[in-house]
Amino acid sequence: MTSEHPTPTGTPYPVAERRPVERTFHGHTFSDPYEWLREKDSPEVRSHLDAENAYSEAVTADLAPLRERIYGEIKDRTQETDLSVPGRHGDWWYFARTVEGGAHQVFCRVPVADPADWTPPAVEPGVELTGEEVLLDANAASQDHEFYALGAFSVADDGSRLAWSEDVAGDERFTVHLKDLTTGELLPDRVEQTSYGAFLTPDATQLIYTVVDESWRPHRVYRHVVGQEAASDELLFQEDDPGLWLGAELSADKQWLMLSSSCSEYSEYRIVRLSELAAHAPSASPEADDAALPLDLPWRTVLSREDRVLHEVEPLELAGEDYLLLSHDAYAPNGRISLLPLDDAGRPLAQLSLVDVLPASDATRVESCVPTATHLVVALREDTTPRVRLIPRAAVEHLVTGPSQNVAGNGAEGASSAPGHEASTGATGAAASSPENGTHTGTNGAASSPQGIRGAGDGAQEAVLLAGTEAAFDEELYSAAVLSAEYENPVVRVSYTSFVKPPRVYDIPTGVPGSEGLDAFGVGEPVLRREATVLGGYRSEDYTVERDWAVAEDGTRIPVSLVRRADLDPSVPAPVLQYAYGSYEISTDPGFSVSRLSLLDRGVVWAVAHVRGGGELGRAWYENGKKGSKTNTFTDYVAVTRHLAARPDVDAGRIAVMGGSAGGLLVGAVLNLAPELYCGALAAVPFVDALTSMLMPELPLTALEWEEWGNPVESAEVYEYMRSYSPYENVRDTDYPPVLAVTSLNDTRVLYVEPAKWVAELRTHAEHPETVLLRCEMAGGHGGASGRYSQWKDTAWEYAWLARQLGVAV
Repeated sequence: MTSEHPTPTGTPYPVAERRPVERTFHGHTFSDPYEWLREKDSPEVRSHLDAENAYSEAVTADLAPLRERIYGEIKDRTQETDLSVPGRHGDWWYFARTVEGGAHQVFCRVPVADPADWTPPAVEPGVELTGEEVLLDANAASQDHEFYALGAFSVADDGSRLAWSEDVAGDERFTVHLKDLTTGELLPDRVEQTSYGAFLTPDATQLIYTVVDESWRPHRVYRHVVGQEAASDELLFQEDDPGLWLGAELSADKQWLMLSSSCSEYSEYRIVRLSELAAHAPSASPEADDAALPLDLPWRTVLSREDRVLHEVEPLELAGEDYLLLSHDAYAPNGRISLLPLDDAGRPLAQLSLVDVLPASDATRVESCVPTATHLVVALREDTTPRVRLIPRAAVEHLVTGPSQNVAGNGAEGASSAPGHEASTGATGAAASSPENGTHTGTNGAASSPQGIRGAGDGAQEAVLLAGTEAAFDEELYSAAVLSAEYENPVVRVSYTSFVKPPRVYDIPTGVPGSEGLDAFGVGEPVLRREATVLGGYRSEDYTVERDWAVAEDGTRIPVSLVRRADLDPSVPAPVLQYAYGSYEISTDPGFSVSRLSLLDRGVVWAVAHVRGGGELGRAWYENGKKGSKTNTFTDYVAVTRHLAARPDVDAGRIAVMGGSAGGLLVGAVLNLAPELYCGALAAVPFVDALTSMLMPELPLTALEWEEWGNPVESAEVYEYMRSYSPYENVRDTDYPPVLAVTSLNDTRVLYVEPAKWVAELRTHAEHPETVLLRCEMAGGHGGASGRYSQWKDTAWEYAWLARQLGVAV
């Protein structure tokens, strides 16, 4: 039952009835007064959530004009009729259009006119290209649904078929559809209740997809034969460990099916050639008893989960021999890239002799590596920023064949100073063979494997080329990422953005080192294909970015990114919106935001606290903010706030805290630690009842999450540690600032009940309970409502509320 409590504004806020439910673990009993709100389908719970929404709307009604202005600003700055840069796949150029008034994208393609020309066709808004085909109009598909989101979009290599999946509830359960692109007809195939990432095999005859168990953990991979009933789909593999997430993908060269069982700390890959999969002809009507058994396929396990190595795998051929390219953390917390002979797959780690391509480094965090026909495309992080490095395969091949006198074909001259590129100095080739004591410390001070690690050879030239090259950008704080690295394509597509530069798309030519237009690394000048258009006279020079450093309680220096208008008077203290995430090794990287301009232009300083638990400064940065060190995340954030408050250009009385999901846990924790530091708090889909959730393995994702937070079911120490910081259980009588909690009814990652309970508990302790609001999207998921216009309106709602707390509601 929900009652109402009068407020000074005359609008009563909802008061949830207290119905204590006790839980006991490790000798401790907690009485939870609001657990009854977990009954999602209860009319009483729905009524309470409706009352919360009505209250939030009522007490912010005066902000409606500001919300409309901010929504209008976002809309007016956005080029509504827009398009993506066409990407080449096989004999077609694929791209997406967005049209004014359309909340979703329209996916299109045109045939390749000249196979030798890798310049994307010029696509203009509203102008149809010769031969243009519409593959999927997501606007039309979404018309009959309150919520609509895509989970997969896969076109077969020969362009003959399309598979895509849709979620129309927000619960991240998808239905896969197939279309014959030669006729335009929708095929009768329909596969329901799938997870993300369904894809077609290269020959378009089979669909590979994953399904989730009762706790929303992807645990099975199936094969669906196009044209057959989904009831006859065959199980390829089942992951029974409740702490591991199962995924499926094709290798870069499209020759292998790869399955990964993984968590945040280790993984296990099993691979099978697609030719071997095809050799196991599917049964049109398998026996019921056989349908639950995985196909007997000749899987190769690369590294056993028993070795506890976090790794990714890509098969590749070098010098006529089969190898596996490993991006892994064996004896390398920040990761390294190594070669493993295919025949050695499955052997214990201690018995392997790995060949390092990119050795361990304290300064470089290796995040992934994808091979193309001519290069290794490495995603890594240095100095907090994500980057893309290209390493020629010719140099890699010499690791297994021995050094040459002229790897590049035209000498090493210019290898470290190619125009538009800079040779990396973060690595100097592989470490030398290990000494008899079993370990070797390379020039970077990182410990190598206790087994034999062979080096880059005798030539300094090979070492330079193996170090790779990166595109040179003119900003200190930016983000570069791989958008596309098709195996046979002679270009690698990358994105570039910063806090003040709208996203750009570059094509980087690649090929044989020394070829026409290519340097000694086999890399050409980046070609700008597109820069996102920001309307309304936006100029990046009107804004400035600053890197500051705060000092945590234990003396650790915490990086802080500050974005503001360049014309702000530094002698006038400004309000600050301080944001952080700080979990899962996810970094808050420099990135542009159209909506953020509405706050910056009102004089707000945007501050990102790069707290421990994220990945900005490598694996150790993450490890020191998870499990038994989780509270570092929260105390780091408070230390950043105190540091900012001491700056003369910051108004200490106008600092607001903002975070979402695990960042919402941060919001709740820091409010309990130091509520007096903040003038307002926005918590989006906040993980604020963390201990309760981690004690319920039957909930979505819980068992998987134990690798991040610890397992309080089994460990009394973990239980007590989580109890010490879980926001819901540490709410106290104090003067909390105004709070806005935003959630979604169908969120499967952070259930709506967490912020609902937290808000109810805050109101029983806060000196001003009427300032605590809950806003629940009744037809959305973890990302909120679907469609860009709905999302803009939600952002405008939240920013208008923040503007009020920051004193800039104009």
